Amino acid sequence: MERAEKRSELIKLIIVYAIELLIMIGLEVGFNLLGKTNVNPPMIVKAIIIYGLLLIPVILYSKKKGDSFLEVCKFKKIKVSTVLLTVLLTIVSCPMYIFANLVSQLFVPNIMAQSMNQILDGSAALALVATTLFAPICEEMICRGFFQNRLKNVLPFMASEIVSGIMFGALHLNLNQFCYAFVLGVIFAYVNRASGTVITSMIMHFLINFGNMLMLMAFSGIAATQGRDLGQMAETARANKQVMLSGISVYGFLAIIAFFLCRLIIKAIAKREQTIDIEQDEQLAVETVEL
Repeated sequence: MERAEKRSELIKLIIVYAIELLIMIGLEVGFNLLGKTNVNPPMIVKAIIIYGLLLIPVILYSKKKGDSFLEVCKFKKIKVSTVLLTVLLTIVSCPMYIFANLVSQLFVPNIMAQSMNQILDGSAALALVATTLFAPICEEMICRGFFQNRLKNVLPFMASEIVSGIMFGALHLNLNQFCYAFVLGVIFAYVNRASGTVITSMIMHFLINFGNMLMLMAFSGIAATQGRDLGQMAETARANKQVMLSGISVYGFLAIIAFFLCRLIIKAIAKREQTIDIEQDEQLAVETVEL
């Protein structure tokens, strides 16, 4: 692809993303206005509306380019050992995004804790489906399948995964989720690069959302027995700066260890799937492409 073509493609992708962002902002405003009228659609309904609308621009763009959206997302079978390594990677990477989450809470509240009452308003089972099934599949198809896979054709890989991570974080429309979504977006991009498919990031995304939702639901139940809600408990913990700084220090140290362990696991995935040489790929990733 020539420089002019790359520049043109990058501009078009930025425009598509701007449309995605405007859709999210519009929906956020719309849902907030509904909330003020005491109308709160169930989480499953919100998820269907959100992801249904977000998928339209990327599918239309793929169609205009003459590409199959599903082929662009790169779905392919992976080995059982790769699935197991992906599960291991999910566990090992936990300190990295927890650290980002804690750092963000020095400035802003924990959004998920504050939103649990709304999320669980209605059927908890359907809310679980929306957050642990709909979100991982649709967000990975959009952010990694579409944007990441197209960006790496016009930018060095390291730049493309940082840009797509920023895009992923910004779609959440708040600083708290932006911080840890960015970290996860970078990890997801690397594991997909190693496996050659978006399936691996979907698995990680599902496991992370599922585990976090179960934990938040459990804490929400504990808070209810004390006559409080989870948001109040989270704010009480956040107000204790000594505890927060201690947690940040511990998870910061663990995050450094996790970084090197994650790299080893991603290398192992690449070796099993026989996709790329990670070290060679990292060297190519830092090369500057003139746009």
